Amino acid sequence: MIATETSIAPSLLEPFPLSPSLTLRNRICMGSMTRNRNTDANKPTSAAAQYYSARARHGAGLIIAEGTWISPTGSEWQHGPLMTSASHAGAWKPVTDAVHAVGGTIFFQPWHQGRAQHDLAPMLKQTGYPVLAPSAIQAKAGKYRFLPGAPGHTRNITAMTRAHIADVVEQYRHASALARGAGFDGVEIIAQGGYLVHNFLSTRSNARRDGYGGSAWNRCRFLLQVVDAIATVYPELSETYTVLVQALVHRGVGFVNLSRRGCETGSANDDFSDCAVRPPGMELPAGYEPLDAFGPLVKCEGSRTKLMVNYGYTVEEAEALAREGRIDLITFGRPFICNPVSLPDLVERIRQNVPLAENDRGGRVNYGPYAHVNDDYNDWPCATWT
Repeated sequence: MIATETSIAPSLLEPFPLSPSLTLRNRICMGSMTRNRNTDANKPTSAAAQYYSARARHGAGLIIAEGTWISPTGSEWQHGPLMTSASHAGAWKPVTDAVHAVGGTIFFQPWHQGRAQHDLAPMLKQTGYPVLAPSAIQAKAGKYRFLPGAPGHTRNITAMTRAHIADVVEQYRHASALARGAGFDGVEIIAQGGYLVHNFLSTRSNARRDGYGGSAWNRCRFLLQVVDAIATVYPELSETYTVLVQALVHRGVGFVNLSRRGCETGSANDDFSDCAVRPPGMELPAGYEPLDAFGPLVKCEGSRTKLMVNYGYTVEEAEALAREGRIDLITFGRPFICNPVSLPDLVERIRQNVPLAENDRGGRVNYGPYAHVNDDYNDWPCATWT
């Protein structure tokens, strides 16, 4: 491949001060992606250290690690990671060490799947742990291929009591404390995707009539309690989302990551697109852009919170937004799979104006199946340069 001397995205390649104590080497972030490779009792293996460090080496300014369960979980992906004990933290330490050894920064993403589980999944059957959600409303979709008939998400949901809520908030805090001990540099909380935090935020999954349901403020209460709990571990850290974003900025969180998944954003992720059609009555208007709606709530006078965006952005689009000061950081997710940065690739491609590599292996690259844990994980070729 022939590279040019001047990058089309100089703003994205600049170092960026995320906080007074943490400067990222560029604005290009690797988004959190479930890869279903934690085959050692739901702990990461040496393959994960290789995978993440390859993408940190001379590449990603920030890596958000894959969502990591904070309690026993009945997931569609049986080989997701857990963070509930010292042994889990110990397994993550070689991963964070490998990232730090090549100058990278890596954040932890605590994950509770809420109603998007099945009570007959092996981990829940073994532990007796319930499927918890704000209300006992079944989630649509889901496909549990390891259960007879490949059913969707379970109907057997336990509506959370206030005691359950307090327990889960503590699980978020405990997992984040373990993560800090494991060497993670910070935390990103997933508040979308149909998982527990999103379940509280959405009126489609939250029918509560107490302090956690009804008004926008009440539906934001659970997430804000989680933020406050995690802040004790990492102290540097439409109506519903207006309330939520303003409350997060008021708390001085490090960054807010706005996703436009589900919007009409063009074809940048078409090779991987698996988004379901939005439910009736929840359609977005043509041309809807979350950055326009919520970006000004973050990029406002007096705000210390940085703004990250993700999903479907091109390099050129992200560069223009960064240059205009509308965003601080850009997240690329699946492009980091097939542009692995094992010296050099994704970030170097941006630096030298070489088009990003595209996935040519199909949907199996995301979660499997695979014969060996490194298949479609640590076996991607790098570009050659002239």
